[in-house]
Amino acid sequence: MVRNATSVAMLDATSCLHLLMQIAFFDLQFHYIPKLSLVGISFLSKSIDYFHALPFLCFFIFCCRLSGLIVDIFGDEAVVASSAAWVEKYKQKIKDCIGRINNINNVTWRPSTEILKEEGLDFSDSAFVESSNSSRMVKVVENGISYLISLEGQKTGFYADQRDNRKLISSISEGQKILDIFCYTGGFALNAACGGALSVTGVDSSLPALEIANENIVLNGLDPGRISFLRQDATEFMKNAITKGESWDIVILDPPKLAPRRKVLQSASGMYRNLNSLAMQITRRGGLLMTCSCSGAMTQSGTFLRVLQARYLPFFLD
Repeated sequence: MVRNATSVAMLDATSCLHLLMQIAFFDLQFHYIPKLSLVGISFLSKSIDYFHALPFLCFFIFCCRLSGLIVDIFGDEAVVASSAAWVEKYKQKIKDCIGRINNINNVTWRPSTEILKEEGLDFSDSAFVESSNSSRMVKVVENGISYLISLEGQKTGFYADQRDNRKLISSISEGQKILDIFCYTGGFALNAACGGALSVTGVDSSLPALEIANENIVLNGLDPGRISFLRQDATEFMKNAITKGESWDIVILDPPKLAPRRKVLQSASGMYRNLNSLAMQITRRGGLLMTCSCSGAMTQSGTFLRVLQARYLPFFLD
């Protein structure tokens, strides 16, 4: 998956498509690629207050879905999230392809070491270890909202694939009381505040993420009296809110990947079930709960939808 983020629109969109095609065909071992895949591309500007998006699936190309590979491009910075052995095998070729995109000055490689170890990769081998500048911060603008991004943050440092959902939250938040659970660096919360929310609360257990979230409040000139971030365990926060009888007009529940592999699907299902049950209880009657899952093992198997249906039905019948 390649998610472009640059201030140059159509030219680099073409480059991005070419990148996918090159990655898909750089070796004859990809002769088994079975089907066409759809590619959607978004654009983030690093230097100017401008957002240009192709909100549609813009092109058919003959390639696989490239499972295990994410490339996010923030201005002149490319960040690669690798979670498959084949990605590590063709690491240099992938980096060479990325280097052909105009204006890319740096590539940061982010391997998911635990998953890759299960595939037999030995990270004590110097071949899999390289120096990184991932501690650096970059600034991007999406939909008029500025974000600081840490290149050592979760995944690639920014969840570019949630851009449409963030924009949706901005469009429906005016006058609403908003809760963003697992807020990370404040993506949804910032959009809610900029969309005119009455009050916005973000909750996360990560101190580094919340430090960036608070910097993003200042960066966007938002009123800290209307938007705030709390460091607390999400489950604990929601249980306390239920005890106090608190509720919100819109609740966003976007937990980290709870089922990175199919073998933990059953335990992850229980965690998703519990989280969504708690979130439903703190959503005002007639309000909106936006619930997300980035666990492919949950969504592709249909398990996530079944968990939601089983959990929400009692609320619908009440």
